[in-house]
Amino acid sequence: MKLYSTLDRKVTEIVPIKKGQISMYSCGPTVYSRMQIGNIRAYVNWDILHRAFLYLGYNVKRIMNITDVGHMTSDDDFGSDFGEDKMDRQAQKEGLQPIDIANKYIDTVLDDFRDLNILSPSGETIPEDLNYEEVGEYGFTRATEYIEEMIDMIKKIEKNGYTYETKQALYFDVTKIKDYTIFTGQNLDEKNVGVREEVDVDPQKRNPADFVLWMKRYGKYKNHIMNWESPWGNGFPGWHIECSAMSTSLLGEYFDIHTGGVDHIPVHHTNERAQNIGAFNHPSVKYWVHNEWVVNKDESKISKSKGNVTYLPTLVELGFDPMDIRYFLLSINYRTRIQFSIEALEGAKNAREALVRRLRELGDTKGDVIPEYTGRFKKELENNLNMSGVLALINELLKEDLPQKDILATILDFDKVLALNLEECITKKEPMDIPSEINALLEKRMLVKEEKNYEEADRIRNQIENMGYRVLDTPKGQKLEKI
Repeated sequence: MKLYSTLDRKVTEIVPIKKGQISMYSCGPTVYSRMQIGNIRAYVNWDILHRAFLYLGYNVKRIMNITDVGHMTSDDDFGSDFGEDKMDRQAQKEGLQPIDIANKYIDTVLDDFRDLNILSPSGETIPEDLNYEEVGEYGFTRATEYIEEMIDMIKKIEKNGYTYETKQALYFDVTKIKDYTIFTGQNLDEKNVGVREEVDVDPQKRNPADFVLWMKRYGKYKNHIMNWESPWGNGFPGWHIECSAMSTSLLGEYFDIHTGGVDHIPVHHTNERAQNIGAFNHPSVKYWVHNEWVVNKDESKISKSKGNVTYLPTLVELGFDPMDIRYFLLSINYRTRIQFSIEALEGAKNAREALVRRLRELGDTKGDVIPEYTGRFKKELENNLNMSGVLALINELLKEDLPQKDILATILDFDKVLALNLEECITKKEPMDIPSEINALLEKRMLVKEEKNYEEADRIRNQIENMGYRVLDTPKGQKLEKI
């Protein structure tokens, strides 16, 4: 498998730490609201990666965090430790406790994952009755359940000399990491420009880019609802420490892949990497892999702070199947920005439905997979998840003069990774209210075909098509589709 490694700045051969095994940590949702289309893009991308590794024969150990405390930054404010806590803000807005807000929106994450065929981090289909109480059994890790691990990791970082304490917080001193800005290539002075206002928030803070490991209940956070005791006083963890603590406690000091969005690169993942070095005296992640944004037609980022978000239930209400959204998001490489619009989604819907119609024409008997094509499919997956190549391969296969049942079996085999519910879609009986005159024409056409009057049969087919229905000749007889 080759993927784009952000640290290497190139597509790189993925060589697992343990042969045949992949350990992977995925940055998950902050559960203060429902996921929007930009969030969903990441989870579809990394579900494809997860399924691809399974298809290629790897054992995959994967976890995904759920941020239910300590996320202070806004969508566009890279670096602020002193913003509003997203959980607290939404709790006040909805008149609930922060933990109730988290539980409410964890359930919406599970709903969206189920609808989009996204596997749980543990690699299982998410059960219909799974809720926020049991997510840990399926590879989801809630920040509030790993406070002790965070405190233990902070102690290690402190012991190794990477911290300093003020009245307000315990900070990580970024000047102690020689290659702190390795992700961006900035020098530290450039990185400090955008976050200097925080020096005014905490006058004891030494460097603008230093970040919070533990925030005390002091000043603006004196009445913070979610809080725990720690060696540095009663308070709550910074956002970045949760991912370092959960990933290394469950995957080890060294693990293979850490996924996330490109917006995580400048601060969140830069700080995670620094924390790992601070705790273990070495980096923990071998390959950092990031997906691009979903943007509007004008290339502006889709984000909750901009108020230009779209949610899955809204799209379903507009008549889109969740598999239309999945098809749309998987059809473009994770390294490429996606321009989102209803028109673009309509195009994906039409393409997916055309694929389903073509598969129905192959009949309903599955044969054997075609080794040449499964081999080529694997090569496309291994080529930096080249999903456009996969879709082109499917179109090529559908034109081949090969046994139809083998073509069907092969494409359904591909669907182990695509997860578009293709088998269910092609066997699903859609209720259709067929006008009596159409039924009469179908019966007439069947009779003239039996008499080998194919010219008349074609004329009737065209007549039916002009009335809004398409006739398909299959091994089991005539089938009708509404155009």
